[in-house]
Amino acid sequence: STLDSLVAAVEAEGGKAVLVSPKVNGAPLSDGSKRKADGQLAGTPSQLFDAVAVVVSEDGCAALLKEAAAVQFVMDAFGHLKAIGASAEAQPLLDKAGVQKDEGVTTPDGSFVSAAKRRFYDREPAIRMLA
Repeated sequence: STLDSLVAAVEAEGGKAVLVSPKVNGAPLSDGSKRKADGQLAGTPSQLFDAVAVVVSEDGCAALLKEAAAVQFVMDAFGHLKAIGASAEAQPLLDKAGVQKDEGVTTPDGSFVSAAKRRFYDREPAIRMLA
C-alpha cells in the first residue's frame, strides 16, 4: 500500500512515521483493515512534525473536508513551511486548506521523503506579511 511504502521510506532515512487519524482508535484502510493511530487529529497538531503526508481515499478525503481539525492540520503544515506529501485523492483537502503547489508539496513517495528534510522558505511571502 502507499501508506506502508511511505512508512518504509521514512524509516529507511532514519525518520519516524507517526499516523494521525480523526479517531483515536485508528484509521480504516482500503482493504477493510484498521491501522492503529499514534495520535488523534484534534489533539496532535502538524506543528509537532517535520513534515506531513496526507494519504487518503476519495471517501476518506470527503470525510476530512467536514473535519475542521483536518483542514487546520494541513493549513498549519503549509503555513509552517513544511513539506506536504499528498495522494491525488487528498487534493480537495489541500485546496480547502489553501495549500498552493510548490516544490514542498509532493506526492507521498521518495520525493516527499527528500522534501521532508527541509523547510520551504520561498512560500513565506505568499502566506504572511514580512517585515
